[in-house]
Amino acid sequence: MSTVHDKGYKYLFSNPLIVKELLQSFVSMDWVQYVDFTKAETIDKSYVTDQYKEYEADIIYKLYFKESELYLYLLIEFQSTVDRFIAFRMLQYIMELYRELIYKHKCKRLPVVFPILIYNGDKKWTAPVSLQELIEVPPVLKQCKPYIPHFQYYPIIENAIDKTTLHSMMNVISTVFLFETGDTEEFFKTVDRIRELLHIYDNEPLLLRTLLYWLVQYLQSHGMVEETSIILSTIEKPQEVGTMLSRTLEKIKKDLRKEGFNQGVQVGIQKGIQKGIQKGIQKGIQKGMKDGLLKGVTQERINIARNLLKHGMDDRTIMKITKLKKSQLDEINKDK
Repeated sequence: MSTVHDKGYKYLFSNPLIVKELLQSFVSMDWVQYVDFTKAETIDKSYVTDQYKEYEADIIYKLYFKESELYLYLLIEFQSTVDRFIAFRMLQYIMELYRELIYKHKCKRLPVVFPILIYNGDKKWTAPVSLQELIEVPPVLKQCKPYIPHFQYYPIIENAIDKTTLHSMMNVISTVFLFETGDTEEFFKTVDRIRELLHIYDNEPLLLRTLLYWLVQYLQSHGMVEETSIILSTIEKPQEVGTMLSRTLEKIKKDLRKEGFNQGVQVGIQKGIQKGIQKGIQKGIQKGMKDGLLKGVTQERINIARNLLKHGMDDRTIMKITKLKKSQLDEINKDK
């Protein structure tokens, strides 16, 4: 995965403070509060075989807490299609890590690896979260179930997180998820959060810089800005780049609102035209029906019918005299 957007995401989670926010916001487990994120280490993936090199969005951290350690495996899934066998794929990757620990580092016991899948696609996530769900066990083999490999990943599915929940969190990770999953109106609201975050993280320049770098990549990958070199050249000064980005975002907001207004006008015009066409068609149909009903009726008989109607003669008698049908007489009646 080598797109600008993917690299921006990879950069985002290369900051342990972002990972801290991710865990504290979306992983409700006791051990999270004991992790010392100042000691968090990213693990070099040089051990990964060529078969798995393509998964550039895989990040592994070694986390320390109390007298224990844990490996955190993050897979950021960008694919537009849902990979049904993602559990198998993640397990393979973890096995590569264990192989490295066994044969290179001579570990006597293997550490816990906590696997997290972050999905930021548009489709509903339907893939099984456990390996067992992928394995078909016929009734005759049900006694084998205890011996089937057990593996399960922890899913964080961005498009399934309630927007109210995200809005209630004023931090970087929730802001990123709002940008990723919102519509145009959501984008407007989320843009306003950037200013607040600039103040909240005033004493966290590294965290702020990470967010701003990701945001620049996001805007570029979505075609909202073309030239990013000027903004990125000031990335080491978060407040300065933040001010520049705020102006850029405000301009984007205005452009989007203008575009939305123009689109609204265009839609209105198109609806008006369509309504006019439909009305014209309806009139044509009605006229055609009328013409069809009176077709073949001589003007003389029509005139006789009209005169008789003026003198108050009943319809039945008029039809008898003029040989007109009821529907034809009704049309003449409308034109009185």
